Order: sequence, then C-alpha cells, then structure tokens
Amino acid sequence: MNEYALQLKNITKKYHDGESENIVLKDISLNVKHGEFVAIVGPSGSGKSTLLSIAGMLLSPNSGEIVLNGKCLSDEKQKNWTKIRRKQIGFIFQNHQLLPYLTVEDQLKLVKNMNKKVSLDVNETLKELGLKDCAKKYPSNMSGGEKQRIAIARAFMNNPDVILADEPTASLDGTRGRQVVEMIKKEVMKHNKAAVMVTHDERILDLVDVIYRMDKGILVRDN
Repeated sequence: MNEYALQLKNITKKYHDGESENIVLKDISLNVKHGEFVAIVGPSGSGKSTLLSIAGMLLSPNSGEIVLNGKCLSDEKQKNWTKIRRKQIGFIFQNHQLLPYLTVEDQLKLVKNMNKKVSLDVNETLKELGLKDCAKKYPSNMSGGEKQRIAIARAFMNNPDVILADEPTASLDGTRGRQVVEMIKKEVMKHNKAAVMVTHDERILDLVDVIYRMDKGILVRDN
C-alpha cells in the first residue's frame, strides 16, 4: 500500500473571462495519508470547493497531477474517470443529495449495485453507524442530521480509499454538526481511509488531524 491515499501535485486551475485570466488555484500540492482526516478552511471564493472537485475528479486542472494510491490519474481518459470515482472516492455533499423516492436501505443498495466488488453489507453498515432504525424511512421523514448521517453511510458504502466532504455541517446546528464530523472521523480511523473536508466551521477543527488554510487560491498548512 502506498503511504498516501491522495496526492495533488502542483495543481493550477484558471478560467478566462474575456481577455482577462482568473487563477483560482495557484500551484497547490496536498498529501493525505491513509487514516488521516484533513480540513481545508478559508473564505468563500478562496478556491476550496474547486480544489475538492479536482481531488474528486469532477473537474480537470489546467496543470498538475492527481494521484490515488501512488497511481497518477491525470492522464487517464475522461471516460474512465466515472469508473475511478465509483470505486475509489466517496462524496459527502453539503445538501446530502439523497434520492427522495428511495428508502435509506435502497439508497445504499443502489451504491452497492453500481460497484459489484463492494463487500459491505447494507444492514451491517446502517447498524454500525447507528442508523438501523432509519432503514425503511424516506428522506422526507428524516431530520437534517439523519440525512447527513445517511449521506456519510452512502459515501462509505463503496469502500472507497478517499472520502471528500464539502461543508458537511453547513445546514446543521452546532451539536448535530459536531456529531456528523465525529462520525466521519470514527469511520476514517476504523477503516483506514483518507478524508478531506472543506468547511467554514472552526468549532469542529479539533476533530481533524491536519488543517490547511486557503486564501486567494493559495493553500498553506497550519503549524
């Protein structure tokens, strides 16, 4: 096993706006080990979400390399990116993005059916995360905290190497937000995953292993 689950090497992302050029990410590098929980904080518009999208292979950089488990994926054909994401990356979105017409149990089964190599059991996963009572519920019958916890369960369902969380506490109060991040931390440690969380919430930073701060497209590690 490679020491690092995720590496971003000299990532630059820029957009053209007429004749002007807007550089969103400036030569950014990031290394995340297996079992390590990393937070990226910074003001709106600093480039945090763009960096997360590139790490999750949802967006291409203008230059630089994306490396998962020691394998450089930047030169992979775009048509292979979906397959790589499905097998190696789990996403936790700010608005959880649950399908309204599926029960919790069926949400997780859908993920499992998309990746035939997944060995995780849906009911065991729900039980482990304290969500067994939600198995037959639809999203409309759950609280915001429950929905976000289901989103976490879904992210871990395909047994990915890397978890990417985009503002997972944004729609929750302080107590529920902390519970959600504690849940991510527990699963990262237990299953030796790498996790990167973009957040504005400074109150939960004591739960992560490493903190980076981003401003104007530049990423700096906290001492």
